[in-house]
Amino acid sequence: MSTSAALSNIQFESTLVGTRLFSKVTRFFWLKTDLVQVHLAMPVDFPYFYPGQYIELALEDGTSRPFSIANYHPQAEEIELHIEARAESQATWRMVQQMQQFGKIRVYPAKGSVRLKPSIGPQVFLAAGTGFAQIKALMEQYLFNRQQNSNVDEFPTYLIWGSENPEQRYLEELIESWCQQHPSLRYLPLNWQAGDCWGEVVKAEVEHLSQCQIYACGSPGRIYKTLEHLEKQGLKTTQMQSDVFSYAPRPPKQVLDNTM
Repeated sequence: MSTSAALSNIQFESTLVGTRLFSKVTRFFWLKTDLVQVHLAMPVDFPYFYPGQYIELALEDGTSRPFSIANYHPQAEEIELHIEARAESQATWRMVQQMQQFGKIRVYPAKGSVRLKPSIGPQVFLAAGTGFAQIKALMEQYLFNRQQNSNVDEFPTYLIWGSENPEQRYLEELIESWCQQHPSLRYLPLNWQAGDCWGEVVKAEVEHLSQCQIYACGSPGRIYKTLEHLEKQGLKTTQMQSDVFSYAPRPPKQVLDNTM
């Protein structure tokens, strides 16, 4: 059951604690029993953030966890997060409880090098599980830019979202609205348990692979396995963006063969 707690009449304010800022919760909504959508009002001195980046939430003891920014608007004053809240993930669970009970949390400024690039061909957005958060922000920026540049050739756009089963996906009504507004957008949901994989779908669906730009958010094993598969089809490494490239060096091929 989903419940919503909208915190109204909240003023933007912050207190610097080293590089950390206090941010107040403006919306707290359970998308699923273990998945919460949180909106945080950005403090007045919070540095500008970009779709594709992430922020870290922090507890009083200094424990922190990164979460992808899940929204875009050119005048955004809030950051949206999608947080898996499970009791076995104690730090994350404590953060969710703090936001729900006290309506505020410490945050670090945004980090991450993933950025939306100018379109020169098909755009492919790959999400795994709650990796949809980062992809959602990039998609919102991309679709906003398309609306602002209606005279530019509209390349095909693919949103490919994989999960263990259909019940793990969420906000699909939002995706449906995107598809209605943008006929060139194709949504392809995948089920890992059924043997679906990003690489095969991209190979089958995307024409002119050498001209496309790919954004991927998922586990290192899944991303490197997909990259290896698509490199055989002519894709260059520089055509794919992912945070994985920053924190998880590419493993040897024999390791990739045992992942997924």
